[in-house]
Amino acid sequence: MSTHSAAAGSAADHAHDVVIVVNGTEFSVESETVTYDQLVNIAYPTPPDSDSRFTVSYRHAREPKEGSLASGQSVEVKKRGTIFNVKPTGRS
Repeated sequence: MSTHSAAAGSAADHAHDVVIVVNGTEFSVESETVTYDQLVNIAYPTPPDSDSRFTVSYRHAREPKEGSLASGQSVEVKKRGTIFNVKPTGRS
């Protein structure tokens, strides 16, 4: 499957693209810092519900290497291969 672009850019920008995997699909992003909100928007461009909350976990990042993100947090990723799982979380 081809790489999707999460941000528009010119051909010259491709040398700086960072490739992450979100829910099994590769996406190009412009920065090595990725936020919780960016990941939710990549995984769910149209949220399943207006009150949806999400669990975001990751592995193979630069620092810290694995963990989870909450709203307002970000993580430094590697140029290629950081993996994210973004899942809707039910409220209790």
